Amino acid sequence: MRAWLEIDLAAVSRNYDRIRHHIGPHVGVIAVVKSDAYGHGIETMAALLQKRGIQGFAVISLEEAIQIRKVSKAPVLIMGYLTDQEIEEAIRQGCVLSLYDAELAPLYQQIAARLGRKAVVQLKIESGLNRLGMSSEEALAILENKEIYKNLTVEAAYSHLSTSSNPEENNAQYERFGKFIDEAAAKGFELPLHLANSHALPNFRIGFLNAVRVGLALYGVDEVIPGLEPSLTCKTVVIQRKRVKAGEGISYNKLFRAPRDMDVAVLGLGYAEGLSQALTGKANVLIGGRKTPILGQICMNLCVADVTGIPAQRGSEAVVVGRQGESTIRVVDLANAAGLRHHEILTRFGKTLPRIYLNEDKAAEVGKSSSSAEPVLVS
Repeated sequence: MRAWLEIDLAAVSRNYDRIRHHIGPHVGVIAVVKSDAYGHGIETMAALLQKRGIQGFAVISLEEAIQIRKVSKAPVLIMGYLTDQEIEEAIRQGCVLSLYDAELAPLYQQIAARLGRKAVVQLKIESGLNRLGMSSEEALAILENKEIYKNLTVEAAYSHLSTSSNPEENNAQYERFGKFIDEAAAKGFELPLHLANSHALPNFRIGFLNAVRVGLALYGVDEVIPGLEPSLTCKTVVIQRKRVKAGEGISYNKLFRAPRDMDVAVLGLGYAEGLSQALTGKANVLIGGRKTPILGQICMNLCVADVTGIPAQRGSEAVVVGRQGESTIRVVDLANAAGLRHHEILTRFGKTLPRIYLNEDKAAEVGKSSSSAEPVLVS
């Protein structure tokens, strides 16, 4: 292979334990595994977390939910759009549907009644992100019309933070969500609730409610709480080493010209494999345990790095994300350099690169006695 990902399953397992310890024994964990578990592999992550006692999963599509069903019986919340046919299949599969638009309630009811089944749903309340979600009034009307929606089982309600690392904005959204919670309680409806996500873990304990939804924290992309560790390493190899003379250009359009005679390495990774062209002139790689810059324009399947004074040859490993020797390049480093979000970096690598899973045996041993919590989702 000229480029690949290595996923440390023991690191994911340890991250799960640290999150569980941080949130306490009475709060559940919903693992966000959409977009192929942020590039980590949805089936492998679901199988691992199933063994660890995860309370449920959140995905964006029926296809993802079916992938989870291959390896886990834990509840799966489908948060995204479904066609009528997909709604029917999701109900057959026992998935949890997101009820984010009041117009969906009669549709879910109609399909569930035709199947002779109950559709399990969670109410998605709009609290400030102004994306998917419905008003408190619309959600309360659905709860109050049990006779109309007799084939719907409302098992929980949730909302989505817009600026989750901002305590002030989080509190404002909590108050808006709390309006629905209070009004529902006044009418006799007590529902499990979830609101907080990974970046809200450090400073939004009031928003933990009955469960937290975590993606980035599970994979250790940001150390939002102490001890989280990255689980993903992206590697490539040196394909060729060559000498470039002072004044010569490197790669397309000669965006970089050698200020002196240099040794360079051509690496087997480019933007088709996830190394965004937005990182041209901004990114480094690790070769021989040293951080060294990528030179010139990033190509479709190749890039070029400075290896002057570094004993790298054909086949030598280069680390694009991860640790080599005493040096580290984090996903957040690439994201900040490119002006992208962490999720974009991860999912771009995950779409094209093969994955090698490490430390499966150690992952099974981590935290066998971890605490449990009351599930928020029901099967």
